[in-house]
Amino acid sequence: MDAVTNLTSERVKRLETELLKLPQAAIVTEHIFGCGVYERKITIPPWTILTGAEHKTAYRVRVEKGTIAVTTDAGVKILTAPATFDAPAGAQRAGRVFDNEVVWVDIYDNPDNCTDISVLESRLYVVPDIGLANSRTAVQKAHVDYGAFLFQMGMNQNDMDAIVKIETDVINMPKDYAVELKESPIHGKGLFAQQAFRVGDVVCPGRVKGCRTLGGRFINHAYEANIKPVMVADDIYAVATREIQPGEELLVDYRASMRVNFGLALPGELL
Repeated sequence: MDAVTNLTSERVKRLETELLKLPQAAIVTEHIFGCGVYERKITIPPWTILTGAEHKTAYRVRVEKGTIAVTTDAGVKILTAPATFDAPAGAQRAGRVFDNEVVWVDIYDNPDNCTDISVLESRLYVVPDIGLANSRTAVQKAHVDYGAFLFQMGMNQNDMDAIVKIETDVINMPKDYAVELKESPIHGKGLFAQQAFRVGDVVCPGRVKGCRTLGGRFINHAYEANIKPVMVADDIYAVATREIQPGEELLVDYRASMRVNFGLALPGELL
């Protein structure tokens, strides 16, 4: 990496640090899989300023819609759709969208047809601690709404931590459920999918015979959840409310958990 590239990367990193102090843009990410190919498509709102992750591999870019100014080693370039170009490994870019949304697609070789997003991200990017753009937005929203939930309950984080640390009613996750416990970008540890789930699929139990599983103990909160608690007899199961990809964190609205577990209806639950 030459001196010009180093200078550009350092400026992008400084910009990224400042942008993370601001509300995050609602960037929509779509994952597309073909034979030997993985495409990551993002739709960026008008007037957004953003930074990308540093890439570990070379890749191809396709701009499908809109106009964007992008940093390169040769300076800032204006790209207007339709446009394609090849990008080298090591590139980290900053971009500025104008008055219309931009659809930007990164295209990667995927020789083993991997569909696990967390595996692909670790292969392709130097992922910042806060995650990629879509993760940043989701994390920020989850934190804000979690604070609202605690306020509704008259609780604070210390109260919640004390509940999580109780182990007397915790049992191991029953076999044959494709979930795993990992560090979460939202808070502490979280539960993650190891396979794809469709709407209505039972993902895992949260409570069995009055005892919490790892799901009941560690699934984190989000207003825009991807699972919901469903009671079957006296047990509670996590059921997918939308399609879930392998490697995706499982998230539930704690208001729904309070309603199903204790019959407590709190304002704001997304039904």
